[in-house]
Amino acid sequence: MPILAAPSLVAPAPGRFDAQGSTHTWTGWDGSVWDLSGFDSGVSLGAGVRGMSMPPVQRFTSDSPGVHGSRWRGSRTQEREVFWPLRVYHAARSQEWLDYDAAFWRTMHPDHTGVWTVTQPNGQSRSLRLRCVDDGQQAFDTDPALLGWARYGVTLVAEQPYWEGEPVTRAWKVGAPVSFFGSGPGGPPFTISPGSTLANAEIDNLGDIDAWPVWTIYGPTDSVTVGVNGRTVTVPFPVAYGGRLTIDTRPSAQTAIDGNGGEWTSQLGSFNFTPVPAGKAVSLSLALSGAGLVEASLTPLFLRAW
Repeated sequence: MPILAAPSLVAPAPGRFDAQGSTHTWTGWDGSVWDLSGFDSGVSLGAGVRGMSMPPVQRFTSDSPGVHGSRWRGSRTQEREVFWPLRVYHAARSQEWLDYDAAFWRTMHPDHTGVWTVTQPNGQSRSLRLRCVDDGQQAFDTDPALLGWARYGVTLVAEQPYWEGEPVTRAWKVGAPVSFFGSGPGGPPFTISPGSTLANAEIDNLGDIDAWPVWTIYGPTDSVTVGVNGRTVTVPFPVAYGGRLTIDTRPSAQTAIDGNGGEWTSQLGSFNFTPVPAGKAVSLSLALSGAGLVEASLTPLFLRAW
């Protein structure tokens, strides 16, 4: 009669994603944060991770019977599929492992998204927002509560396929007034301030892809113009002292909302929502009338995780 071997109570090696290289974290939709690069207890990524390299790209071309090859017409980046070989391990086993495993899988809801963050040894991070698609339909030969660990092959998808870098924010205001011919006796009773075109305004977009800015105007202002390369959005109405107007140019939003949630989009003077091209020191088109402040914020987008 054959003798059946008892199941191993030793957890398998988690793979090569340890603290010597990049670190990986998962922030669930519930706000919980999980270290995916731990070597011992916890949730660990194993060999075979996919999703950190180039995203899938759909090419658009045309050809002609009289011309060799094809002519490139453009491209569209498709959603990115991600695959995680995971090991979930808890040294306590039994009910403690079941509770730990269940807490992790609560973050993998098909109707909610979480964030995968890869941090390089130099401290720079890039993130990808993911939605769980499939848990691999894991088959258990032995109750994992008895072992204290289980392996999964998790498939996720990034509907926005680009890795997001750390946000970049810059702000400008009209300079302080400068006295005309000095302010001593005999001078005229007024001052002239520097030009309010903010002609030297720049922002860095160090990503691989054009990034859509979010403009925030802090009052008091009489009128404001914001944009890139002469394509501008104008705010012909005043923003009061202490007030705020946020113009979100991203294609998923494209709205103008005040600090109280009021909608002002239809009252903008122009609607040239324009992205900031990829590059360092990209010039902006700004004009500001008033003592307020205009702020630009963008999130660099990258093709790869590093």
